[in-house]
Amino acid sequence: MIRVISGDNELSALDFQKHYKMPVVHLLDTDRAFERKHNKDGWPFLMLVDSEGQIIYKCNNLIDREKDLLDLLEKLKEKSVSSETKNVNGVTYMTSTLQQSDNRQLVQNERFTSMAAGHDGEIYCVFTSVKDGNSDVIMRMFNGESYNREIPVAATDADEYDGTVLVDNDKNVWVCWTSNAVDNKYQINLTSLNNIREGKKALIMSQSRQDSMHGRMAADESGDIWITYYQWHNIGNTSRDKEVYLCRFSNGSFSKEIRISPTDVSEYEDHTDPTVSVLGNQVYVGWSWDFHQPKGYTKDAREPTIFARTVGRDLKLGKIFHISAHKIDSMPMLSRAHEGNLWCAWDSLGANSRSQPYRKILYVRSLENDAAGGNEIAIADNLVNVCGPCFAFYEDKGVLTWAQTENGKDWSLWKSEFDSQNNRWKEPSQVTSEANPRFASCVYDSGGKLWIAYSARTDKGREVVVKRLD
Repeated sequence: MIRVISGDNELSALDFQKHYKMPVVHLLDTDRAFERKHNKDGWPFLMLVDSEGQIIYKCNNLIDREKDLLDLLEKLKEKSVSSETKNVNGVTYMTSTLQQSDNRQLVQNERFTSMAAGHDGEIYCVFTSVKDGNSDVIMRMFNGESYNREIPVAATDADEYDGTVLVDNDKNVWVCWTSNAVDNKYQINLTSLNNIREGKKALIMSQSRQDSMHGRMAADESGDIWITYYQWHNIGNTSRDKEVYLCRFSNGSFSKEIRISPTDVSEYEDHTDPTVSVLGNQVYVGWSWDFHQPKGYTKDAREPTIFARTVGRDLKLGKIFHISAHKIDSMPMLSRAHEGNLWCAWDSLGANSRSQPYRKILYVRSLENDAAGGNEIAIADNLVNVCGPCFAFYEDKGVLTWAQTENGKDWSLWKSEFDSQNNRWKEPSQVTSEANPRFASCVYDSGGKLWIAYSARTDKGREVVVKRLD
């Protein structure tokens, strides 16, 4: 069995694999070229291919075709070969798959970077590190010039990944990440650099009955940490719904978690990939909503769309508003500029023509004056895939970095600087195309120098590279 994921990105697909623990091969179809060739009628879709590579059956309505499928599968099973499975990095693979790929899933794989700057010139880079099949969260520290120290944030036998880091106004360094260390259930964990040094256990923040994933943080001026994430929910007896939540960490304790995604829409309205930022007295949470135009909401959007809402310090919820309105908009990132504006970046999967595969576009939009913000700006377009859009701001400086591929194989790292005098984003420039750079993040240090981290392909697999761009 091969599961083809159309239009998605690596992190969302990895979350899905870890949650469902499906013992199948997962392949990304980021520009939906495979889907457009074989499936014209929507999801779900099933295609059976025999051992000679010939398509022998295709269908969309799986339930009505169950008997036909079972009869056909029984015939195919007569020629099949059973295979043992092996769990690698929280994902189940057939051992034959690992052998045929020369055990590439077992080599070093460092990705999903996150950066923060200290008040004393230090740079903190957190990333997911997979070695020998075990996934850990690692922090590397830089003293303003070069690599200084490496600290394991979460390095146990559990499956731990997707770490993010921030520095609050009290100079405390915080890290949150996803871990299944307790009861084999994925939850959002939080710790500080001081607690790591003192050997204290991490705090489990989420309170989900099922898995919680994709934790993101922001700090307000008082030093409180706001953490957003999504939880898996059941629809009937099946786990297939995601809802976005928010929690505040203040003076060593968590608030009650509040649901950010709406409660007045159908269960199948999926909400995922949340992001959070603080502007003044308001906390902004954005997310991707698999939108089906429920009553009372905008008619300007359909399919996955970026939405947001404000939350007060009293946890009072503001009105939900949409930021994008394109086609399959996902992976938003909110960030506050120093002049008091709020920016959102996201990737959008749109279509050029019926005869061509879909292409991705990287958009940015100002959220100044809340929902009455400006028009979105296409920073990069006509891409097969884009990953890791990340903002950084310092005084009147601003930058957006990301990795992109135009052919689906060769990746390059790009940046666009913000022209504060003319209030516009400059023409993008390439940072590097060496070593297939991916999963980038960036930050300005306390002196206004730009740092960038990304995952580079090496002889060992993938390694995180951190550079200062002078």
